[in-house]
Amino acid sequence: MKVVVNWSGGKECCLAYHKAVEQGHDVAFLLTFKYMEPYVFHSFPIMELQAKAMRTPQFKADITNPKDPVPEILQALARLKKESGIEGFVTGDIAGAGCARVHQVYYELICDELGMKLFMPLQNPSGDTYDVLKEEIQTGLRPIMNCVNLAYFSEEWLGRELNEASIKDLKALADRHGIDVCSEDGIGYHTMVMDAPFFKEAIAIGKFSKEIHKERKRSWLYMDSKKVFLRPKK
Repeated sequence: MKVVVNWSGGKECCLAYHKAVEQGHDVAFLLTFKYMEPYVFHSFPIMELQAKAMRTPQFKADITNPKDPVPEILQALARLKKESGIEGFVTGDIAGAGCARVHQVYYELICDELGMKLFMPLQNPSGDTYDVLKEEIQTGLRPIMNCVNLAYFSEEWLGRELNEASIKDLKALADRHGIDVCSEDGIGYHTMVMDAPFFKEAIAIGKFSKEIHKERKRSWLYMDSKKVFLRPKK
């Protein structure tokens, strides 16, 4: 089936892409919604390089009303269906966890209206999102923390790669603070994937600044990438 993957550049959407391809789907586009300025949670320069490394075009759509994103999500998917024959919408939401419970409701309504199929490959039958995190690392994804909530994370976590060793530290921290270890609740941290088995090249950050973004009662420390580039895989 010809599908589009909801794309933020983070670890869950990368695993969803991987699973969609494994299941035999043709991923025609990466679909990215931009709903804030600056876009602190994920990096557009890195996303653009991911698309190049994956040889998959990225389609960007603005969300002008984040409190009611449904009309503009529907509009973007309707356009991709009409112009490119997209039949399915793939998301990296972890089924039954955190924000996914809300997203699934309106994604299903949108897909039903458009006659498209919704795919949520991250089903997580154990109900423990740590299992998803371990699967991401075992699959060969190399995510870094590009944005952290200073209420839970020290500055040393910014830019840290998640791997077999560091996710153990992350699990202990998440349990101590009572937050989701995958940040599926959206309050802990965000990631960008720098390499994956399906990337033709890896991504490197040559220069970035550390910035703080205040959102209601939260203070986010994030990487503002100034220079990013593709490099040959090691």
